[in-house]
Amino acid sequence: MSCVTFRLTARCVRGLEWLLAAEVAGIADGAAREITFGERQVSFETAEIDAGWLDLRTADDVLLDLGTLHGVDHTRAAVAELSRQLAGIDFGTGLALVQRARGDEGDELGALAFDVVVSLLGRRNYNRFMVEDAAGEVVAKAVGARYASRNPAAGFGRALGAAEAEFTVRLSLSGDSVDVALRLSRKPLHRRSWKLATGPGTLHPPLAAALARIGGQGPLETALDPFCGDGTLAIETAHAFPGARVVAADLDAVRLGNSRANAARARVATRTRFVLADAGRPTWADGRFDLLVTNPPWNRAVGAAGSLAESLDPFWRTIAGALAPHGRICTVAEADLEVPSRLDRAGYTVALVQTIRLAGRVSHVILAAPGYSAEVRLPNTLDRWRERAIRAGIVSDGGF
Repeated sequence: MSCVTFRLTARCVRGLEWLLAAEVAGIADGAAREITFGERQVSFETAEIDAGWLDLRTADDVLLDLGTLHGVDHTRAAVAELSRQLAGIDFGTGLALVQRARGDEGDELGALAFDVVVSLLGRRNYNRFMVEDAAGEVVAKAVGARYASRNPAAGFGRALGAAEAEFTVRLSLSGDSVDVALRLSRKPLHRRSWKLATGPGTLHPPLAAALARIGGQGPLETALDPFCGDGTLAIETAHAFPGARVVAADLDAVRLGNSRANAARARVATRTRFVLADAGRPTWADGRFDLLVTNPPWNRAVGAAGSLAESLDPFWRTIAGALAPHGRICTVAEADLEVPSRLDRAGYTVALVQTIRLAGRVSHVILAAPGYSAEVRLPNTLDRWRERAIRAGIVSDGGF
């Protein structure tokens, strides 16, 4: 008896493909098979399309793969060829699977609006809006739904199309091939429904989820983010480790208010303590922490203030005293700040420096521990997936 399988592709921050693969492998015991790596993505087969795949915390997006078109080159005539081949894709079955995952199986397609998102790799004699509108016409005819164009020239306005779309068709053009997919969720997964109160330098939620998991080895009863901003790291840490107590602190009362509001919407406020505090003069009163997970103000998007306005170096020298004997830190910093070297000079053992690229900026994800601490390392499961990604040529031992 044959088993029908479907192929999903989850997309992520460049450099953290191995972490996403580990999450995919563990989200439902044995549900994902044939896991493969690509740049910024992990693809896998599954027999079940359900809501579990909508809870991938380290994923930016998750897509149901519908097929690949060929012979769509750089010439203007290729748009018509794309439309011709796209008419052979079974969007109706794909949409039924998407509705099943969302619990929307009763919704009539004719009452829904959809949009099309196109990514173009390489020089072409057409733009993304031409492809999106051509594809939108084909899909609308196939399933009876209403196409919401993002093309400013069409008079609809990009914001309108994005806001009212109930499902999204994604086309990725590379060389003469086109990968066709449907977004499994209504919006990209990185757009957390709870994250409404934000300010400058707010952290990308899947990256925050990644930091929590990288730092979450061994016992984790208490975690601290002394530069919590809008609370993204504290919330993702509380989500990843429901049994942990999380302290979120900041010197900016407005941003601390954002943290409280976001944590309440995320339903983790009862497990999070919010403190208005200068991280350079801490009064945590929570004993020692198992994990310091933070994105400090590096004087780029957000400037340091208070006792740390001149430099963060004093923070690294003093915060070690707030960590338990097995305590560790996990942080992120732009690569040119050379934070691993700073931590090394401050007496920390640096166990991981993973280069990532987010929004065009190259940064380091860093796992470290004070020199007196027990050996710090990646959790075994993450370490195995990172080794697989290295063997696949997706990342190197520190870069990509």
